[in-house]
Amino acid sequence: MAQTLTSIEPLLPVLRQQPFGLLSDIDGTLAPIVPRPEDAAVPEETRELLRGLIEKGVRVALITGRSLEAARGMAGVEGVAFAAEHGLRLWIDGRLQAAPGLAEYEALAGQAQAELRQTERDVSGVQVENKGPLLAVHYRRAKEPRAAREAVLAAVGRSTAAQRFRLHEGRMVVELRPPLDVDKGTTAQTLIARLGLRGAVALGDDITDIDMFSAVGRGRAQGLAAVTVAVVSEEATPELLRAADYSLEGTEGVRRLLGEMVRALP
Repeated sequence: MAQTLTSIEPLLPVLRQQPFGLLSDIDGTLAPIVPRPEDAAVPEETRELLRGLIEKGVRVALITGRSLEAARGMAGVEGVAFAAEHGLRLWIDGRLQAAPGLAEYEALAGQAQAELRQTERDVSGVQVENKGPLLAVHYRRAKEPRAAREAVLAAVGRSTAAQRFRLHEGRMVVELRPPLDVDKGTTAQTLIARLGLRGAVALGDDITDIDMFSAVGRGRAQGLAAVTVAVVSEEATPELLRAADYSLEGTEGVRRLLGEMVRALP
């Protein structure tokens, strides 16, 4: 079970490794969760801290379920590597790399979205977000979230196109992802190798980030100095806390940690 992170002290041996990297989720970790997903953004103070880390040589990589365009807009920081759509698209040093077989699911996502529109109309607060090769069905704004979730799952079960995707659940969201062997864990492994990291701190707040924590844990067996940190909220699952080394409270806790990292680095 994750210990509460009360100071930067446990991270110092990791920060001394070169090259050192920060692997982080965006929503709920760097950016506060908001009712409408399109309104989310990384606060300017957090952006400045990320810039400060990059200026000190830290290799920052953001691993998110968002589309690449949305993720870059939310972060608003240059010099960052992005793993968008849970790693289906990588953006490193200005170069885009997409997972093989992705195009087929971009077309299927449009079909599934059309088949789920009726639920979006019938259940107030449900919102279908098309991210290209995957769909996210949000129900955070529903008056009765549990009932909305059941309605969404039932609609997915009736949709021929949706059945072609893998179903994953997160914080008030049901995601439909292509059945490709790509997730935040495989992506974290790729980024650690591509960025040549010898030390890493990984931050995440949701079930999908457990894969990232597990991958970082496997990296330790190969000599990576690493710490995983769960960002706690009322919606955090016990599984997330069991998967992490440490925990801290919300996006404000992340901002304080980033500030301490900037000050601790030479």
